[in-house]
Parts: sequence; C-alpha cells; structure tokens
Amino acid sequence: MILRLNSMTRSSNLCSNDRSDTPDLPPHGAIQILLAEDDDELREILLECLRRADRVIHPCNNGQEAIEILARSSFDLIVTDLMMPGADGIQILNEAKRLYPDVVVIIMTGYASLDSAIQAIRGGAYDYIRKPFKLDELEVIIQNGCDKVSLIRENRDLHQMLKKTKEELRRLKDSWEENLSQVLNTCWMMFGDKWNREVELALRQVNPLAPDFDTKKREAEEKALESLQRLADLKKERSITEEEFSTFKKILLKKLTER
Repeated sequence: MILRLNSMTRSSNLCSNDRSDTPDLPPHGAIQILLAEDDDELREILLECLRRADRVIHPCNNGQEAIEILARSSFDLIVTDLMMPGADGIQILNEAKRLYPDVVVIIMTGYASLDSAIQAIRGGAYDYIRKPFKLDELEVIIQNGCDKVSLIRENRDLHQMLKKTKEELRRLKDSWEENLSQVLNTCWMMFGDKWNREVELALRQVNPLAPDFDTKKREAEEKALESLQRLADLKKERSITEEEFSTFKKILLKKLTER
C-alpha cells in the first residue's frame, strides 16, 4: 500500500501488528522512537502501523515540539518529516546529533530534492524516504535503523567491559609490583650479601613473575635482578664498599618498581 497525503483512511486493514515473529526485547529494553509528523492522519497511521513489542513510539506534531522533547529526553531513533512548522527536519536532525551523537535519524518528506537529501545525509541522517511511500518500505528502513541501534548498544557495552578489564589488569599489575618491591626489600634485609641464585629461585616460587603485561619491562626486571646478584658478588669480593653497594642497590630496586 502506498501512503498519499490527503488520501488516507484509518481502516484497521491498513496495517497489522499481529505478527507471529514478534522479536524479543533488545538489550537495555525497548527501542525509544520519536515520531515527528505534522499531518495528523499520517502520524496516527504511522503510530499504529510501526508499533512493535520491541519499540516505544513517542509522537509529536511539529518541529518545535520535537526539539523541546529532545531537550528533556533521549531517543534511540527519530523519524521526522522534513517540512514542519516551528522547526524543519534538518533542524531536528542537527539538534538531535548535537545532544545525542549516536541517535539514528530517518527523514521523510513530500518535498524531496537532491539538495535536501545531500544536506540530510551530510548532517548525519541514517536514511531518507520520499512521500508517497509504501509502509513496507518505511518499515524496512526503520527495522534496519533499529538493528543499528542494537549494534550501537552492544558496542557501548563491549567498550565498557574492555575499560573495566583494562582497569582490573592495571590494578593487578600495580599490586604485583608493590608486592615484588616488598619481597625484594625483605630478602635483602634477610640475606644481604648471601644473595645467590638459590635465593632468587626461592623468591620466584613465592612471588612468581607477573603476567607478561610488558615484555620489555619484564626483560629489564630480569637484567636488574642479574645486576643485583653481580653487586652481591662484588661486595663479597670486596671490590666495592658497603656505601657503594647500598647506593647501587637502591638504584636497581627503584628500577624494578618504577612503572
């Protein structure tokens, strides 16, 4: 069926919402849709025909009302006429994208031109449909827009999960470095110049190397441990003084624990 302005009826056979394939609610609940159309008859038909279990449609009858609603509430998807009193569809598009960059906007109009189509797409509109149109055509566009909304929600969730995972890894890394520093200082206090390979192996068993957060840093830590062993040998051989040993030891321990 093709919808034509000034030639529509509200007969119940215009559309049917009794579908056996009613979708499950998407993540985060039903998709919130703002429908802005100044033609009362068309708005009511669209409201009836586009309603689904996984959608909540909020109608308004002019552009200014749409902008005022956007200032109070966020929406996942907007279906708006291009030419309306108060504010046109391009103004609604611009304001919606300013407030909610991820919002999906579909523009419909009976005054389609190449310039207005280009302006809408450049402004971030998801799609553009010209009146008169078939309800099925609009439904396909809206369903595609709803699918995009679901992807945006999933990507947002994945981003949050990744952020939390990175924070947890950073916390574990900081905790490991702090524990390593404490263990090393304790070992030096206990063993002093008796530090040897056996002590180092025992230390690694008690406090294993952390996961390979940073290969270069792990290699630097291993070199620092080797240098500590060499320092202990030099002190034992009396090749360096106690003061020199303490100074070099502090430098190496600092390198082991610095980020």
